[in-house]
Amino acid sequence: MNILKSVFIIFFSGVFFTFSCCVQEKRGTNLKEKDNASTIKTPPQTYSFVSPASNQLIIPGNPVAVKIKNENKLIQADSILFGLDGKPAGKISGSITDLSVETKGISPGIKRLKMEVFFLDGRTESKSMTLRFVSDIKPTSYTYRILSTFPHDKKSYTQGFEYHDGYFYEGTGQYRESSLQKVLPGTGDKIKFRSNSSEIFGEGITLLNRKIYQITYRSQIGFIYDSESFELIQKFGYQNAEGWGLCNNGKEIIMSDGTNVLYFREPEYFSVIRKIEVYDNVGEVDSLNELEFINGIIYANRYMTNEIVMIDPETGKVIGKADMNGLLKQEDKHDNIDVLNGIAWDESGKRLFVTGKYWPKIYNIELIKR
Repeated sequence: MNILKSVFIIFFSGVFFTFSCCVQEKRGTNLKEKDNASTIKTPPQTYSFVSPASNQLIIPGNPVAVKIKNENKLIQADSILFGLDGKPAGKISGSITDLSVETKGISPGIKRLKMEVFFLDGRTESKSMTLRFVSDIKPTSYTYRILSTFPHDKKSYTQGFEYHDGYFYEGTGQYRESSLQKVLPGTGDKIKFRSNSSEIFGEGITLLNRKIYQITYRSQIGFIYDSESFELIQKFGYQNAEGWGLCNNGKEIIMSDGTNVLYFREPEYFSVIRKIEVYDNVGEVDSLNELEFINGIIYANRYMTNEIVMIDPETGKVIGKADMNGLLKQEDKHDNIDVLNGIAWDESGKRLFVTGKYWPKIYNIELIKR
């Protein structure tokens, strides 16, 4: 009995010893893992921008004074590279904190200033910020002179407006009112008329290669019609949250969406080729609405204003502004009258036409420099 008791005690002691060793070994492993985890922790960022301020407005051609600081004096950089708008903008050693960045040739819009820091131990870190470049051109100011007037259907909520081969073409908006029209200028008679679906809010139109393109407000769908028969040829989609105005340069269709961005699209599938951000010498110019391409320049109504802006299609710079205040006389206003919207150009006759939503008249005007 005593022998059996002794064997049992020895056996139990061995099992307990083995278990304890395993627990200690496991605890030791966990401690090592924690130690390793702490040693491979990514060090905090050390360098940051002091100036310029994020989203600061900058005129191209003026150097940007960049100043940085080192948050951790114990960690010194070997060298720091800078880039602006994806292009190299300068290099400094780790002990220098100031740099002058050239901006000549930068087009208007939001650009990214990037800093990439290289350390002696092979580590790198990067920081970036956005800057907003305005135009370096002061727009020419214009007023107008009325040359003649034409009748306009005051029930037409004008969204797109064109002149082609002796006729006005108009796309109208509002749900259950949207349409496509071909109108005889002298009388205002509708030669052709196509009503849009009641679920569609029609927007801008443009004519290209005997086709009429029409976009919609928030449906993210557009239509291509035969310019003679108004028969539907094709539907297309786009990603913009809203569609506003259209024009074309003979090869590309240019679209506005109510922001300060214009989108250049290829005409077959309506895919975006490029885009420009529109700025004057003060800041971004948004609410771009109905469009017309005239002698290499984009003319745009600005929604809720009596202003037409002229835009360089390559840079997005506003090169001119026309003040249309006083165009619609008090006696021509009615209860439903709405804003100026509609620009059309007679290429052969060199005539400029403008109108508005529910306006009773179309105006042939001449722009005059102030």
